[in-house]
Amino acid sequence: MSSIEQEIEKALEKASIKGNIPLKERLRKLLIERKVKYVPLDGKIETVKQLGKGAFGQVHLVRYQGKLFAHKRAVTVKNDHRRNILDEGIKLTDIVQTHPNVQRLFFINLQSFGILIDYCANGSLDTYVGSVSADYSLLDALNWAFQLADALSFLHANKMIHRDVKMQNILLKDHFKTLVLTDYGTATNMSKICKTQEVGTPITMAPEVCLGGNYAEQCDIYSWAIVFWQLLSKQLLPYESKNMGFLLEVVYHKRRPPKLNNCPEFLLALLYRSWHSNRNERPTLSFIKNVLRLVIRTLPKRIENFTTETAEQMRRQWIDEYHFEERYLPNEPRPNNEQSMNIYREHLTIVQRTINLKKEINVLNEKLNKYDEYERLLRENEDLEKKINDLRQ
Repeated sequence: MSSIEQEIEKALEKASIKGNIPLKERLRKLLIERKVKYVPLDGKIETVKQLGKGAFGQVHLVRYQGKLFAHKRAVTVKNDHRRNILDEGIKLTDIVQTHPNVQRLFFINLQSFGILIDYCANGSLDTYVGSVSADYSLLDALNWAFQLADALSFLHANKMIHRDVKMQNILLKDHFKTLVLTDYGTATNMSKICKTQEVGTPITMAPEVCLGGNYAEQCDIYSWAIVFWQLLSKQLLPYESKNMGFLLEVVYHKRRPPKLNNCPEFLLALLYRSWHSNRNERPTLSFIKNVLRLVIRTLPKRIENFTTETAEQMRRQWIDEYHFEERYLPNEPRPNNEQSMNIYREHLTIVQRTINLKKEINVLNEKLNKYDEYERLLRENEDLEKKINDLRQ
C-alpha cells in the first residue's frame, strides 16, 4: 500500500470513529472516487483570521502551501454539521469544468473534515453595497449582474440549481471586479423533483418555492432579479417590512420591490419579467446576458479614481498571491496619476502571465521527460528481445 493510500485509510478510519459511516462514505467519495486533493492529517495549515460564521459553518482565511484559501468547516463536531460541509464539497465536484464566477474546491482538510475554497479578498457583495464607502457605477452593477447570470447559466448547463442566490452568497475579488457565487449547501440536481418548501432566503425566494409546489431552475432567475434590483438601487432591503409578513404579499398579492427612479425603461422591463409570478414567463439567462452585454458595450468606460489603497491592494496581491519578493516590485505608483497606476497594474498582469507560461512550460517538460523515458525503455526492450532471439538461435 502506498503512502497516499495509507493516509486516506487513516482519514477514513478517523471519519468512521468521529462521525460514523455516513461521514466516512462522503469522505471516501471525495478522496477515492472524485480524487480531490487533501491536507494530510499532519499537514501544516496556518489560520490567519476568521472571515465569517453561521449557524452550521464557519470560514477562516488560511495559508497552505504558500497560498491563501478560505477554509470552511463545521461550527461544532456534530456529525450532521460535518456531513453538510462534505456534501457541499461533493456538489462542487459534481461540476467537472471550472468557471471564473463559480466557487472552486481545492482541498479537503483531513484534520477538520473541512474544505479549502477560493479566497475572495474584497468580501461579500452585501457588505460592500451596504457600506457607506461603496462607490460603484451603473457599469459596475451591470458587470456584476452579467457575471452572476453567467455563473447561474453555467450551473444550469451542468444540471445544478443553486436555490439560495443572495448578496451574502456573492463574493468579490480582483479589486471588486470579479464576482464569485458561493455556498452550495442548498444546491440540488435538476434531475430531482424540487418540492422542498422555503429553501433559500425569504427576500430572494421565488414564490413557487414558498408555496412548496414543483419548481425548477427559474427560481434562480427570480433571485437574480432581486439581487439586480439591490445593485441598481444600492439598497439591501427591497421591502419595508422586517417580519416574514411580506412573503404572503409576495406570493399571494404579487408584491415586488418598488420601482426605481431614473432607471432606463428596458432595464425595468427586464426586472419585471425576471421576477414574474409565472416562472415560464421569466426570460432565459441567455436572453438576460445578451441584454446586459449590449448595454455594457454602449456605456462609456468609467475613469477610475485610483487611491493609495488601490496601490496597496495590488502590492499585497503581488506578495500573497503571486508569491514574489517585495524587492522585485516596480516603482511605487503615483495614485493620482492614472497612467502611473495603469503601468503598475500592467506590470503585475505581465508577471502573472509569465508565471502561467512558466507553469505550462514545466508541464510540457514533464511530458517530454516521460516521453523520453518511454522511448528509452522501448529501445531497451527491443535490445532485450533481440538478445533473447539471438540466444534462441
